[in-house]
Amino acid sequence: MIIGVTDSGIGGLNVLAALIKRRCGDGYLYLADGANLPYGSKSADELRQIALKSALTLEKMGANVIVFGCNTLSVTALEHVRRRVNSPVFGLRPRPELLSGKALLMTTPTTALYLPKIEPNVALLTPRKLAAMIDEDYPSSERVKAYLSPLLLPYGEVERVCLGCSHYLYAKDVISALIPHAAISDGTESLADLIHAVLPPTENKHPSVAFRFTGKSESERYARILTELIG
Repeated sequence: MIIGVTDSGIGGLNVLAALIKRRCGDGYLYLADGANLPYGSKSADELRQIALKSALTLEKMGANVIVFGCNTLSVTALEHVRRRVNSPVFGLRPRPELLSGKALLMTTPTTALYLPKIEPNVALLTPRKLAAMIDEDYPSSERVKAYLSPLLLPYGEVERVCLGCSHYLYAKDVISALIPHAAISDGTESLADLIHAVLPPTENKHPSVAFRFTGKSESERYARILTELIG
């Protein structure tokens, strides 16, 4: 089973790492669509075209399963793509309805437009520049900290922070330092659990991983980050 994962940049590597750790596939393809980074400020029509093109590219590369390692692609284009490709397609979606207590949900602006009803206990923050900043700067966090510090200042009393963008996972340490008592969650582990549950089991301990880039080729950087995430 070959699993293809796509995102605009390094964010989806968090999803890829979770899939590899659960031994979901015998091989993996990762399509980094840097030519269209960031997704979070694009229209739904643009994202549906991007998502379909990426899914078809991964199928041509040999993927049997497609995974959108991006909340924005998933909320805008998942059903659109499922109707137009042969492979099963999975996506990463925020679940604000699962947040109890005083909570903060962080998403891209476009993801926020397609969320289900948010309950009064959940605040919403859409830091427009964050995903692209992380993609450019990681592993450096100085600019991210300077950007997030004033944005998170009003949310010092929240009990939980949910990260509704796979890029934002790289800012966990910064967010923890700014809101030290809040638990931080995201959907990558749940998505990997779902895919592991529905796909045929594999015992391949050394799966292949191949990268493809629509923008600047950064195979060495991506391989290094993926190795760090797998641990």
